[in-house]
Amino acid sequence: MNPFRKWLPSGSLKGGAWLGMVLAVALLGWNLIGGGGVMASSGEGSRILTVTGQGSTQVETSIAQIRLGVILRGNSAQTVQQQVAESSERLVTRLKELQVNALQTTGISLYPQYDYRDGQSRLTGVQGQNSVQFEVPVASAGQVLDEAVAAGATQVESVNFRADDAALVEARSRALAQAVEDAQRQAQDVLGALNLTLGSVERIQIHSDGRISPPPIPLAASADFARSEIASTPVEGGEQNVRAQVTLEIRY
Repeated sequence: MNPFRKWLPSGSLKGGAWLGMVLAVALLGWNLIGGGGVMASSGEGSRILTVTGQGSTQVETSIAQIRLGVILRGNSAQTVQQQVAESSERLVTRLKELQVNALQTTGISLYPQYDYRDGQSRLTGVQGQNSVQFEVPVASAGQVLDEAVAAGATQVESVNFRADDAALVEARSRALAQAVEDAQRQAQDVLGALNLTLGSVERIQIHSDGRISPPPIPLAASADFARSEIASTPVEGGEQNVRAQVTLEIRY
């Protein structure tokens, strides 16, 4: 008697065909278990390798971004505000004469100052501040700072550097080309080690590049420091790092 007969259905499917289906399902289950739960389809659409390449290039900075402030103190809010307005007007007028770029006001403040002693607060005066920001070529930054202090600036808040737009565009193109070459090299290394052939690029993704400028120069708040140090010392902008990242999905 056939030992499998009691498992056969009573339909038109023959016993041999049914047994073949059972064995095929069993074999498939064994392959899945032996493969650690991962099954690679032989369909061409799934044969995609994803790689991400990095690119980086240096570009010389040529523009100084400078932020200056006029800070004055006094006993009366009205008096302090008037003095700050007059000094700020002289400063802005001088900066316009020097033909600085992107000149704008970045902050205006007026607030009381207190002295806290023995749990008590005592009004000691009022402080007013007006801050402006502008851009100049790095080569003229030291001279402009000296002129600005002479015109009434009492605080050099920050100095940052960047490359001009044309140089940044060119640097980004170089960084992108490096990123693509890096991604392709990674794909060739991986597929070559597996004895597989590099195919066509199916998808390209360009990530936002990170522009890293040199850190700002910390400067003292006093006009005396700005006059004696900045005016007599050349301002060097250094280099700016431009990065790019590209992801490729490559058929193999």
